[in-house]
Amino acid sequence: MKKIMQLAATLQYLLIKGGIALINALPYPLALSVGRFFGLLGWLVDPFHRRVAQIQLRHCLGEAYRPSTVRRVFMNHGDILVDTIKYASMDDEEIRTRIVIEGKEHLDEALSGGKGLMMITGHIGNWEILAHLPRLLGIRFCVMADVRDDPRIEAVVDDIRSRSGATILPPKGKALMLIRELKKGNTIGVIMDQRGKRSDLLFCDFFGLPAPTNPAPAFIAIKGDAVILPVSGVKENGRYCISFHPPREASSFGTGKEAIASLSQYMQSWVEEVVRMHPEQWFWLHCRWTRRSEMRRLIRTGADFPSFVLSQATGCAEPPESRDIRDS
Repeated sequence: MKKIMQLAATLQYLLIKGGIALINALPYPLALSVGRFFGLLGWLVDPFHRRVAQIQLRHCLGEAYRPSTVRRVFMNHGDILVDTIKYASMDDEEIRTRIVIEGKEHLDEALSGGKGLMMITGHIGNWEILAHLPRLLGIRFCVMADVRDDPRIEAVVDDIRSRSGATILPPKGKALMLIRELKKGNTIGVIMDQRGKRSDLLFCDFFGLPAPTNPAPAFIAIKGDAVILPVSGVKENGRYCISFHPPREASSFGTGKEAIASLSQYMQSWVEEVVRMHPEQWFWLHCRWTRRSEMRRLIRTGADFPSFVLSQATGCAEPPESRDIRDS
């Protein structure tokens, strides 16, 4: 069994290396077509994630929902893969022709006070493209990323990410490391729109339903006395538009549990606002409101999605104490 697992890991590594080499060898338009083809293929052969996207999109968009949006969501993942690889190989001049910056005055305002800056974003558009901000604007920032079990695959991913200019921090140390960066007056980047653990006991309204939410980003911002700067990177007319939105002082939300809950809700509401404008570019394949096992059961039984989500939040306690987040 061990040899089979090692063989499977080696095969996965070779496929990844070969896929990257192929994408880099192809002209950009052709590589993009290949990426979208595989996204479309995923839509055809992955019924579970297709159904997950359908259920969540139908609830969130209501009358604006169109079945074709699900297919576009899958194809957008092809764009994400190709652009992440291609942009890492582009020089600074070409990068600047493919990315438009909007709202830079908000970035300047956020940096003017000398405080630590937390740039927040979600899985909207292509979050990996935001790592190229050091090449575009000369700002320095760090993000925390998980380390993969296979060191060969980790080396490949690290090579791609290192070309952007952003500093990648290891997950060891978690919240405390990011708080230290903020207190030094540095800039960090945080993606904060995935499902949190129910043990965190924090639910935020997201598209009208209570979504289990990780309170750590809000906790880090408050403890680090950060300025919060929302930033999105969506694709429009073949180019990425990186938009900086008005900044907020984390201290304006207060302190303690109530502040963590209020700031977390602010973050989730901002993501919802951006997603409504570009629904096909969000990560709808992720089970945002439920566990995967629960979503499978909902699909199998045909149970009502909103009713189940509302029932799971019944009796929710207050946000956890700071020490619980710190040690998580």
